[in-house]
Amino acid sequence: MGHRMTLHLVKTRTSCLLRATLYLVLAFIVLVQTAESHGQTQARQVPVDSLIYDLKNPDPVRRKEAARMLGNNRVQRATPDLVAAASDSDPEVRREIVIALDKMRDIRALPGLVSLSGDPEKDIRDRSIQGLVSLYLPQESGLVVTLNKVASFFNPWSDDWADVVVEPGIDVDPGAVTALRNRLQDSDEGIRTKACRALGILRGRDAVPALMETVRGERSNTVRYEAIRSLRKIGDASAAKELMNYIGYNDAKIRNEAVYTIGRLRHAAALPELTRLFEKENALPRKQIDKIYRATLLEAIAFLGDSSSKGLLFKEKQNPDDLLRLYAVSGLARIGDASMVTDVSRDRLHEKDPKIRTAQAYALYRMGRKEFLDELVNALGSRKTNQEARQYLLEFGSGDLPDLYGQLKNQDVNVREGLAEVIGFIGDSTAIVHLQELGQDRRGEIQALANQAMRRINARSAHP
Repeated sequence: MGHRMTLHLVKTRTSCLLRATLYLVLAFIVLVQTAESHGQTQARQVPVDSLIYDLKNPDPVRRKEAARMLGNNRVQRATPDLVAAASDSDPEVRREIVIALDKMRDIRALPGLVSLSGDPEKDIRDRSIQGLVSLYLPQESGLVVTLNKVASFFNPWSDDWADVVVEPGIDVDPGAVTALRNRLQDSDEGIRTKACRALGILRGRDAVPALMETVRGERSNTVRYEAIRSLRKIGDASAAKELMNYIGYNDAKIRNEAVYTIGRLRHAAALPELTRLFEKENALPRKQIDKIYRATLLEAIAFLGDSSSKGLLFKEKQNPDDLLRLYAVSGLARIGDASMVTDVSRDRLHEKDPKIRTAQAYALYRMGRKEFLDELVNALGSRKTNQEARQYLLEFGSGDLPDLYGQLKNQDVNVREGLAEVIGFIGDSTAIVHLQELGQDRRGEIQALANQAMRRINARSAHP
């Protein structure tokens, strides 16, 4: 009994000692963290003028730390001083300066970023490209713009955002385009790739000849692919003729992007060759067909919307492959031959695929059946058909705008959001009064999108 009591007391005392030790350790951690927090607070309280002054300090460590703190705290009034320090002899200091300039999101950082884009250090050149692009992308939070894949927060180097472009009406400084164009000859493949993509994001039209030279002479297919994609985003139709050399290229990714770009640039002269290649691919044994290539060819043919393709598209609208059927119907819509109304209407009776039904509604609207606009607009409200409906509505002309204005009373929030986006891209001054009324709607992002649409229209008016 006494032994058990003694053992119990030992255990109790041990437990108390352990708890006491634990409390001491926790208290120590709290004290350390408090001290560190206090130290950080003290560091943050260092006067900005002192940090700016330290950018010229003889000690590179002080210069580096000053640049780091100014960037972390986004002290925009220090931007000119950081630009002046961009030629620092120490690469570690320049590294912190380029990071700080990128974080500032201040257009006054442009000369410094341009200068650092030619830095001997690869990572500094890399970050300068990121900084140049970031200067021209939206900074406000909350609103995600899905039509051209511009968002408040995203990684423009991720392929998920491969179609990101600057907002309409934004003037990109020629110096930024020149700096990026110079990087097309960079010794590093990754830098060349980013430079190509950046020129597409910024719609650097002045760089089109250099991008074409990259397509012709680049060793890396990755860089060549980005150059072609950027030519598509820039939208200079003069590039399409030479891109015809790549629609049969031995790299599938480049070949498909070239075909896709030629279609989007509406290069009518490509139609005979696109048709020949499609029919050649379609005639192969099923297991040998490159389905992506075949579909991309038909999509390009459909985008051209030439009446000479009517027979081919009419045949393919019966194809068991849903994607080919979709492209065939959308092509017939762009041709808009009213004699096809009965055939398309008959097909709708047994069509189950919602994407194809949306294309059929577009086709019937284009063929004179205005009542099918209701179905086309309602397709904006479904995740299954939103992308297709947007594409078709973006093809509307000024003569179709009154029909779209009549749809703004739709009670589906997603539909109203989608219409605000579409009208922002295709609308003219007549749209402003309708968007102002739409902007009174507080549901979802309708108000923000309506306001953005008005900004886009006003930007186009200022830059006809």
